[in-house]
Amino acid sequence: MNILEKLFGKSKSNEKFELKGYLSTTRTVNEWKSINRNEANCSFKLYKKQYIDPFLKSNGFYKYKTNAYIRRNKVDVLEFIEFQKERYGYSTFTVNYALVPLYIHYDFPNFNARERIGILICDKDIWWDYANEKKAKISFENVAKAIELFVIPWFKSHSNDEAIKNMLLAEQDKRRKIGWNLSLDQQVWLEMIDHHNDCSKTIEENIKLFGLPKSLM
Repeated sequence: MNILEKLFGKSKSNEKFELKGYLSTTRTVNEWKSINRNEANCSFKLYKKQYIDPFLKSNGFYKYKTNAYIRRNKVDVLEFIEFQKERYGYSTFTVNYALVPLYIHYDFPNFNARERIGILICDKDIWWDYANEKKAKISFENVAKAIELFVIPWFKSHSNDEAIKNMLLAEQDKRRKIGWNLSLDQQVWLEMIDHHNDCSKTIEENIKLFGLPKSLM
């Protein structure tokens, strides 16, 4: 029995994922004004701590900054998960995920190549509600399950150089069709992906630059 089964009870192996707790439309002004911000923020912290922290810790992730989690895979790439609150006080949040190579040089911590979990789930952006304790509980239960079913397997399938290279090449082809290119960091990543075996000094510098736990050395 995994940690989510301990938290939520054992689910059927053939049960399909169902979105719960998300907002399908923007709140009205009256709905926005009626939110108790203190209750909402306390509920966010409570259920993130109750459902997300232990689950991601059990999968080898470390807490990073306020609302993010990171782990280092076997090819020296950070796997990054971030809980992003909507900035205007509507009491909704989404989840970003990203891969960040530790073996290329950075001038500053860079997690710009992020994707939204909703794209993995249903090919659209999804924001979950935490306006009160009841809504936050439903949302965080749903998001924990979504991370288990979609994000963790995605990281696993992109945990080797060949898979990552294919991902970057596919992204490059997609962008070129609309006249764009990969970001500078992604271009460097693609150039280095076949020869990053002797980058221990760069990795050590990046661990310090990003303020990562020393246990990731």
